[in-house]
Amino acid sequence: MGSVSRLSKKLPTALQKAYYAAVPLSIRYGAEYRKVYNFINRSQWWSAQELQAYQLVQLGALLEHAYTNVPYYRRVFDERNLKPKDIQSLSDLAQLPILTRDIVRANFDDLIARNYPRSALKKFSTSGSTGNPLIFLGEDRLYKTEAAFITRAFNAHGARLYDEPTIWLRRYVPESGAPIFKHDYELRRLYLSAYHLSLSRIKEYVDLINGYNARVLVGYPSSLYILALLLEESGLHLKHIHVAHAASEKVLREWKEKAESVLGIPVKTHYGMMEKVCLFFQCDCSDAYHESLEYGITEFVNEENGVGQVVGTGFLNYAMPFIRYQMNDCARINHNGTKCTCGRGLPLAVEDFEGRADDILVTLDGRYIPGVNFYTMMYKIPGIKMFRIVQYAPNLVEVKIVPSALFDTASMELLKRGLVDRLGSIELEIKLVDEIERSVKTGKVRCIENNCGKGGAE
Repeated sequence: MGSVSRLSKKLPTALQKAYYAAVPLSIRYGAEYRKVYNFINRSQWWSAQELQAYQLVQLGALLEHAYTNVPYYRRVFDERNLKPKDIQSLSDLAQLPILTRDIVRANFDDLIARNYPRSALKKFSTSGSTGNPLIFLGEDRLYKTEAAFITRAFNAHGARLYDEPTIWLRRYVPESGAPIFKHDYELRRLYLSAYHLSLSRIKEYVDLINGYNARVLVGYPSSLYILALLLEESGLHLKHIHVAHAASEKVLREWKEKAESVLGIPVKTHYGMMEKVCLFFQCDCSDAYHESLEYGITEFVNEENGVGQVVGTGFLNYAMPFIRYQMNDCARINHNGTKCTCGRGLPLAVEDFEGRADDILVTLDGRYIPGVNFYTMMYKIPGIKMFRIVQYAPNLVEVKIVPSALFDTASMELLKRGLVDRLGSIELEIKLVDEIERSVKTGKVRCIENNCGKGGAE
């Protein structure tokens, strides 16, 4: 599959388009994707008892593997005088300690399974939305397995991810002077910049979206909200979009309601993370979240007033297993009946996820920049360990940087240039600090904050 994909990218554009249109992704992505996708589309309709039994089998296999092949977990079990067979139920998992990002970093080599050649593993990295990205290893098959689960999440609300055209108001950062759109013929996507949404350019966005003739619009919650505000102000309308899918930020109720009201379509979402330990999604029957039980086991710890911290044990990554991994995200647990009218056996375990809302920054020329767009920029600059951006006025932004030894004058120039490219002519106050304060409740850094009274999340 990999060699065919590489060859297809060398074809002329017209032949690429014909190839990708003729050959479904389920064929191009290979047997692993099809196997997982077909299985989880059957298993989601199993009973709760069948799904829990499946989880226990998967957990037993994972723990045996970890104890036999992963030095860190061998040590964890031995220090507690435990064997994998002592974990007989999901509640028994509490006998094992929480795994944090700091523990992963401190025990990186000992968390890699000895029966996996390290040279064959891929490097994965989190986005750094909590202020400090995490690197871990896994097999290439993780991409395909994850894609199967995400496809199911889209299917649950009537959207198709790969086998029809989709429009993405995210994942594209145009270089200076480049157009605000980019075609991806392989994935059948039109990418639109989330950086240039403004009243002066909204007609350009509407013409591109309407001209692409796609049913599905994908974006950050904030970018969908900004789009809705601009459509409302301009009086323009989208013609073909039937459903929107939001991800990567907390879906603020106000953002969702405005987008649904203006666009006249449902806005659905899923919750996941790069570490691949748990995954939740909304179906077309509810705004609560189904838990993907075949993906891993999720616990909610330190519950207070119905909100608990999310802890996950993933079934997908045997090369570097994460068992009882704490993301520091919080979830409002659904205690009001978890059986959905859609008929899926996957429980409606969560009412909402909390702790992911970053503010929208506003430029002098009226553009709205979602905070999530700054993460990739920051961690491509050498020497930035953590950051925090606070906007006090449209032309005044304070940036705090926790530097490493790699941060130098070239890094500072990249930082300034990246901020100016995104925010325009502004007064920058850049401060090098020893640490960034974290939320007492969630343990997260609020990386982006708008204090100038426009565009920010409440």
